[in-house]
Formats: sequence, structure tokens, C-alpha cells
Amino acid sequence: MESSFVQKTPGIILEKLNDLLLALNKAKRRYEQMASTINNLQLRYTVLGLAQESKQYANELMSQIEVLGGNAAKTHSGSDFNYEGLTDRKSGEMEKEQLRDCTTNEDSLIQLYRKVLNEPFLYEMIRKMLKYQLNGIMHSFSKLKLLNASLQQG
Repeated sequence: MESSFVQKTPGIILEKLNDLLLALNKAKRRYEQMASTINNLQLRYTVLGLAQESKQYANELMSQIEVLGGNAAKTHSGSDFNYEGLTDRKSGEMEKEQLRDCTTNEDSLIQLYRKVLNEPFLYEMIRKMLKYQLNGIMHSFSKLKLLNASLQQG
């Protein structure tokens, strides 16, 4: 009789994956709220694209956490930053502040991805998924920066 050997995922890996999951869900909510206050349609759609991408990546990550035997972190529905108070400012000034917030969020997301990818005991299938997610996020932020630069010149 063969005995099946199921390898248990180390808790530190599940913890890091959950941290990343929480950050992606937080980013999604932030981008959706931010997009609702942006007047420029191109910029709004780009930020909404970031929100959709963050949601997709969070869903993929949540599924992998569950497959690995972990419990995906529950997220709160509230927002961490309220953009409604910024509507008193000029549209261009508000959009610049929102893009600055996006850049800050980009840095923290990239750091979290790299923190997980540097884990030596990370399964190869998870590593591949995280690499393409990181590349996708970096590409989306590059598009946002290019759009912002073209709007500043125009």
C-alpha cells in the first residue's frame, strides 16, 4: 500500500502571501475610489484598469493560498483614504496628488512582491505566477506614468 505524502506549506510563506493579498485588495479599493474623482477620461480608465488588474491578481492569489492549505485573509470593505475631500481643489492639482499616491502604492506593492519572491521555499508555480503579476503591475504603472507625462506636456 502506497502512503500519500502531503507536504505542508510553511506558515511564513502563507503569511507573506496573505500580506500581498491584503495589499492587492487595498490597492483595488483605493484605485476605484480614486478613479471616481478623476475628470480626465484617459486617466480614469487607466486607474480603473489598475483596479481591475489588482482584483484579478488578488483572486488568483487567494485561490493559490487556499490550494496550499491556507485561509485567505478577509479584507474590510472600508477605504483607507478618502478622495472626496479633494474635490475642492483644482482638477489638475487633485490628479497630481492622486498620481503621487499611485506611485507610493506602486513602491509598496513591488516591495511586497519582491519580499515574497525572495522566499527560498516558495513553490515554483507560485513563483511564476507572482513574477507575471509583478511584471503586469509594473507595466500598468509605466502606462500610467507615460499618460501622466503626456498630459503634463499637453
